[in-house]
Amino acid sequence: MNRLARLLLLVGVATLALSACNTTAVGIACERRDQCEPGQDCLKAPGGFCSRGCTEPGQTRDCPTGTICTNFGTDQLLCSNPCEVAADCRINFECVLTHQTGTKSACRPVP
Repeated sequence: MNRLARLLLLVGVATLALSACNTTAVGIACERRDQCEPGQDCLKAPGGFCSRGCTEPGQTRDCPTGTICTNFGTDQLLCSNPCEVAADCRINFECVLTHQTGTKSACRPVP
C-alpha cells in the first residue's frame, strides 16, 4: 500500500472514530443510509445529512438527545443540531430559528 492510500485509510478510520463519539450522529455527512445511526436516513443536503423526521418545529421529543426539530424548508421537518451562530454548523449550512415564533436555532442547509 503506498503512502497516499495509507493516509486516506487513516483519515477514513479517524473520521469514523470521531463520528462514533457523537451519540446522536444527527447532522453527520453521509452518502448512504448505513452510514447513519439506526432509525435515521441519509438525506439530500450538501454532503448528505443523517437525520430523521419530526413533527413539531422547536421541540425535542421526536429527536435524539441534544437535537431539535427544525424546518428544512418546503415543509420538511427534521432533527438537527442546535446552534447559536453559523460557525456552529457545517459548511453550506446556516444557523436559523427552528420556526417563526421560536427562540431556538438549529443548523439547516443554505437554500
